[in-house]
This record gives sequence, structure tokens and C-alpha cells, in this order.
Amino acid sequence: MLVENPFTTEEIVKAVSGILINGDMGIPFKGIATDTRFLEPGYIFWALKGQRYDGHDFWKEALAKGAKGLLVHKIPADMKLEELPKTISVILVNDTLYALGELARYYRLKRGFRVIAITGSCGKTTTKELLSTLLEGFYKIAKNEANYNNLIGVPLSILRIRENPDWVILEIGTSKKGEIRRLTEIAGPVISVITCIYPAHLEGLGSIEGVLEEKVSLFEGTPKEGTLVYFYDQEILRNRVREFPQKKISFGEEEGADLRLISYFELEEGTRFSIEFNDEVYEIKVPLFGKHNVLNLLAGLSAGLATGLRLKSLVESIPSDGPLYMRAKFIDIGPWLIIDDSYNANPGSMREALRLLALRAKGHRMRVAILGDMKELGEESEKLHEEIGRLASECADWAIFIGEMAEYYASGFSPSGKPFELYGSVDEFLEKTVLPEEELVILIKGSRSMRMERITQKLIEIGRKE
Repeated sequence: MLVENPFTTEEIVKAVSGILINGDMGIPFKGIATDTRFLEPGYIFWALKGQRYDGHDFWKEALAKGAKGLLVHKIPADMKLEELPKTISVILVNDTLYALGELARYYRLKRGFRVIAITGSCGKTTTKELLSTLLEGFYKIAKNEANYNNLIGVPLSILRIRENPDWVILEIGTSKKGEIRRLTEIAGPVISVITCIYPAHLEGLGSIEGVLEEKVSLFEGTPKEGTLVYFYDQEILRNRVREFPQKKISFGEEEGADLRLISYFELEEGTRFSIEFNDEVYEIKVPLFGKHNVLNLLAGLSAGLATGLRLKSLVESIPSDGPLYMRAKFIDIGPWLIIDDSYNANPGSMREALRLLALRAKGHRMRVAILGDMKELGEESEKLHEEIGRLASECADWAIFIGEMAEYYASGFSPSGKPFELYGSVDEFLEKTVLPEEELVILIKGSRSMRMERITQKLIEIGRKE
């Protein structure tokens, strides 16, 4: 990524506690580049080490493309400092990834950004986008784009902010212990949101209790004068949050939630529901589908309350007929209604997607669930895939399971007696399967590494020919 934001060598050295081993403290940079493919003259190249690459291997390419500086945590074997021009700054740090976070933290403090941070096992991106829509009528807003929610994406998102927003909304994610704690240090939120707790990234976090502790580290890093927003209906989360001293706002369906969903009706064009807050009831109609998305909206409303806005004003700002963000995309093509929720999957989001399939099947003769593996579930993987297969048997008339875990999906689904198919890969499915040319509603969902979006693309191509 390329981030246009000027810094001097001295500013970076001080922010990241680095050592200047070549160049001059006065050398300026136009911004930061973490990928030489996008690097432009005048930038500093930040040599990050990934699973498949090491940025230190590309230092010559960076200089050839006009980089005015390099930030490294080791001196490459083929780099001779005495041969480098003194017009090129080389900054040495202990860890380039940690240093990137430190520069973002320095910049955030320098600019005085007020941050709302959102995490959870699912619903993070949807809540972020809905909250942004709610607040845009009252404040100047900045946010991280797409899913830039990790130890690279969050710092770069902060460093990209050149304006003076009233609030910065940051989605933060995790795949292993300690990531959210570090991201909280970088982001410094005054309002923190946990959307829900479900089994996810168990290979890195071990158990649902591990997921809980990783997520609540966001609350642990929120200042005492800050506000915590959380999903009330999950007892494991509700009980844990009681220990925190900050102001709290909860949302959910169960009695006791501060912002409570008290009725819910699916409509052809969206949803009508009512909420209760401080003994006042509000009726709302929105172009959103699925109760999980309504709960994401409640999370956004709760965060809006935490900024100091009144609920009445927030409710009035909800578009009743305009578009509202949803991760799942509805595609009407030929004889099929496709629910494309292919971006990612864990047991929590898979349950919500299957329920959405059941709700949106009105007027269609058959509900088809095309489900790929849910990755990073560790020792619980087989059990959790079987549980989802069982739920799929209640929500779908026909299922197609793809990947290494397909047989475990099938073991939960097969007792229903409904038809199903198994495929070892998306490529095998695309090569062999032909869906019937009749009215179907088709859910497509799986973990990111499965690249399930290829199925969506193929079905769109077929549908356009009909």
C-alpha cells in the first residue's frame, strides 16, 4: 500500500525509537510505501516481513524506483552502507511491523483523533459501515476502508487520514492472542464496541474463552472515562463486561439490554422493527435483511449514543428507502436469487447466513446452500462443521459442501434425508456441477481462503446467458 502523508526522517526516527544508520535527519518523505509495486519517488519504503515475502529482499528495487528512505529491522546481506548515497535515509528498528504501529500511534496522538473501535467474531464491517452512515449527518467521519483491520491495515488507515475528522471509526480484527491488545494501543479508542463472541480463529485463540479474552482486551485498553458497547444477549460476554469500570451501553433482545429489540418483522423490501430505550419505544423500517443485521444496526445506534447524540436524532437519520450497507449481496440473475456472502465465514456468521437463506426463500421453489470450509477452528473444527450442517438441514432444501470439511457438514445434514453433494475444492465444483434452470435462492459462503466468490461469478455468467 502507498500512503501519502509527509514525514521527515527525524520525525520517524523519534516516533519509532529507531536508529539512523545512513542519510540525514532533515530528509523529507512524501509518504510511506509497504509494497515496491506501488512505490513512487520520494517515499520511504517500509520493509515488512510477511508469510510469503520479506520486504528486505526488495530494497534495491525500492531505491531504483526513487525511494528516499528505507526502514528495516536488519541490514540485508547485499547492502553495503558505505556505498549508499547520503541522500538516502536508512532507519534501523527492532521490528518493522511494531514500528509501523508506533508511527500510527504517534500520528494519532499528534492529531488528537477521537476513535471508535469495533471488534467481534462477526458483524464488524457491517457495524462500522452502518455507524458511519448514522454519524455522517452529525460529524465529520473517517474510517478504515474494506477490511484493513489488522496490524498492517489499521496503522496505514490511521496514517492515511489527512483531514480533521470529529470521529475515526476503526474495525479491528485478530487471528492470534495479543493482536487486539496491540491494535488498541495503536488506535487509542474512547468508545469500544464488541459485536458478539463466537468460535473463530480457534487455531490461534484455543477456545471460546480464548476468543472472549482476546476480544475484551479492547475494553481493557479503553480509558476509564471511555464507553463500552456490547451485545447483551451472550451471557459469557455480559458477565465478563460487568468487571469493567467504564460507562456501558448494551444492545440485544433479552430483557436487561439498554437498547432492546422488542419486535421484528421481515418485509419484501427490508425489515420493520421496534426498539426500546429508557422506556421509550421507536418504530423503524429499514432496507436491511436478517435479524443479525438489525442487531448490527443496534450496535451502531449504541455507539452513536456514546458520542453524545440522542436516540431520536439517530433514528431519524436512518434511511428508510435508500441503500444501507450489508456484507451479503443479493443478486437477481436469470432464474436465481443469489445471496453472495462469500467473503469469509465462521460458525457465528454461517448461522446468520443460513437463517437469512431461510427468510429470503419466499416465492422460490428451492433453497440451496453452497458452503465451503470454515478455517482456523482448530480441534473444534469437525464438531462445528457438523453443527452447521445440522442447521443447514433446517434452512436449506439442498446443500453443496466444498472442501476438506465437507464430510463433516454432510454428517450433520444427512439425517434430514435431503439431497446433498460433496466436492473437494471449488475448482472441482465449477468443473462438474450444473444447477437446474429453475427458480432457486442460492446462498454462497465459506472462508476467505476458499475463494467462494468464484462460484458467484460463474453463476452470474450462466444466469446472463439464460
